[in-house]
Amino acid sequence: MINNKYNNITYKGNKPLISIITVVYNNVYHIKQTIESVLAQDYPFIEYVVIDGNSSDGTLEIIQEYQDKISFLLSESDNGIYDALNKGIKNTNGDVIAILHSDDLYYDEYVVSDMVQKMEITDSEICFSDIVILDYDSGKVLRYYFANFFSKWLFRVGWMPPHPGCFIKKSLFNEFGMYSTDFKIAGDFDFLVRIFFSRKIYWSYLNRISVKMLEGGTSNSGLKSKKIIANEISRSLSNNNVWSLSVFQLLRYLIRILELTVKPKKL
Repeated sequence: MINNKYNNITYKGNKPLISIITVVYNNVYHIKQTIESVLAQDYPFIEYVVIDGNSSDGTLEIIQEYQDKISFLLSESDNGIYDALNKGIKNTNGDVIAILHSDDLYYDEYVVSDMVQKMEITDSEICFSDIVILDYDSGKVLRYYFANFFSKWLFRVGWMPPHPGCFIKKSLFNEFGMYSTDFKIAGDFDFLVRIFFSRKIYWSYLNRISVKMLEGGTSNSGLKSKKIIANEISRSLSNNNVWSLSVFQLLRYLIRILELTVKPKKL
């Protein structure tokens, strides 16, 4: 186990400290780009937390090349992605938490600044934006996951705002708890259902693409994962006393068709 802390954060004035968490396991080919997209952000008050699942392919060695710019690094075995995310959250000091996985990149260097500004203007507890999912080889846009039509009701069909495009106040994790490790794929969905159906949540939408995600993540790969996520969505809704029917999830695939058809104006 490796557990390192670095005190490289300069925090001044009344601007919020943003904690960005990257969870990674054996992703030597992409982790460098992910780290550099965080370090390229122009927002000055960022705490960067990296949770490695005890990688054995050279990933950890690449991470350690940036150790003087990483606020907290933990490398040890975990019990899945949500267990790793919870470890990250427990070791953050920020006012706002964002998740950037090791197959993801921030769209440009202004993402964090733009999200912070939107949250400040709207006094929101959670702010979400759009993301694009790219083909691994060509870099072409396969899916435009946009969230301008968000409604709480859409959770009933299994649709949620794109999790990598969410900036969430840490106070929500303090109030409602962290990600449930009972889920393999839908722990992020379950967290959002839990908070939105517990009380009025002050949210905002930023009309921009914030994250570029490579195709092939856990929730996007194969028929087996689709069956798992469908079952987990139904279980989460039931656990949180949100009325729905399994057939409603067919509507989620109609939204997916729209996301596959509509393309962003620029990338």
